[in-house]
Amino acid sequence: MHTSAVLPEDILARTDWTALEHACAGMTDVPKTPQILASLLSDDARVQADALGDLFGVVHHQDTIYSATPAAVEFVAAVLDHPRTGTLVRPVFGSSAPAQPLRASLLDWLTSVMTAAAESDRWGPSGGEAEVAACRAARPRAYRAASAQLADPDPTVVSAAIGTVACLLDAPDLQHHRPQVAIRLHGHALSASDRRTRIMAVLTLSAWGFDTLRMLREDSDLVVRAAAALSPAHATDPKGTRALLDLVASPADAAWCQQVFPYFGRIFPFKLLPAVIARADLDELVTALAVMLADPPNGTCAGGWGPQLRARVFPDGKPAEGMATAAQRTLQDLFSEQCFGPTARPIIFATDVRAAFSDLVPHRHERAADQEPRVPHLSRAGRRVGPAAPPAPGSRIRAS
Repeated sequence: MHTSAVLPEDILARTDWTALEHACAGMTDVPKTPQILASLLSDDARVQADALGDLFGVVHHQDTIYSATPAAVEFVAAVLDHPRTGTLVRPVFGSSAPAQPLRASLLDWLTSVMTAAAESDRWGPSGGEAEVAACRAARPRAYRAASAQLADPDPTVVSAAIGTVACLLDAPDLQHHRPQVAIRLHGHALSASDRRTRIMAVLTLSAWGFDTLRMLREDSDLVVRAAAALSPAHATDPKGTRALLDLVASPADAAWCQQVFPYFGRIFPFKLLPAVIARADLDELVTALAVMLADPPNGTCAGGWGPQLRARVFPDGKPAEGMATAAQRTLQDLFSEQCFGPTARPIIFATDVRAAFSDLVPHRHERAADQEPRVPHLSRAGRRVGPAAPPAPGSRIRAS
């Protein structure tokens, strides 16, 4: 039963859609925003999947907030508990991913919009000033709608809802809700059967500075322990550092952490590696990195941990001939063999961690002389932010 205090049909009826635009304004082959939103509640699952693609690819194209986006936020928040959002559809990104309730993808969309609104000041405008302000003003309503989904029976919905709530409660005017939500997250962290849900709960508790000691000390899952170790309260706890080192040296667990977590992004290169580089004993760190670099998970070279590792291992710059320490020599050899060999991919982006070591290894794989590394516009989790060109005709995301 749909219990939202705001009826979605009322939102569609009262909004002046003629004054609002999405990324494809003026393109006659692209549906208008109200058509996209209404189609989310269609009786046809394929129509719903197409509408979801348009929601991401047109109404919020490449993380941009358009004039139609705030009204879409209000609509999506109002339909989260609608029976039709329980329809199973494939996620927009990752065609090989299993189908999940549309509700989970709508929560992910809300997280993306609200993250863009929150980060607009930091990473450059993600939309017009009025549009960004309107999305921020919608946070309380979005929080009420998203927090209700923490009790959903489907774990994919719960993990998505945790991401949305974590995002929204980073807003200063909503942080007073954190203690109440933390009680529920402790329950998910300790007893949920779904690993992703547990990790999302622990990541949120760690980010908020709430107690994760029991998960760190007692949990049998290495990834849960490592996520619990991210809490600033455990920055000097040997058990936390041990969990992070063990994760880096566990290829299967490290690869699992490369998935994109709602709001937190890919936690292996953007959170776990920076934490272990900052905390671990240098010799133990290099030993763990040797295991990881022998078969690094896809995407490991993203993030800002390259300069951080260089500063940690080579605080005085490149050592003079014959003056390198054992740890420095080991790391030089590791990067030379594993990251700059003849089969290594060239460095394309300046954010590639290997760029920080290109002058420290003796046999690096040179890129073409006229190919300078590009600097992508990335947020803390590796997602692109900021205004972008609208999608080309025919490039809209479609259900497979």
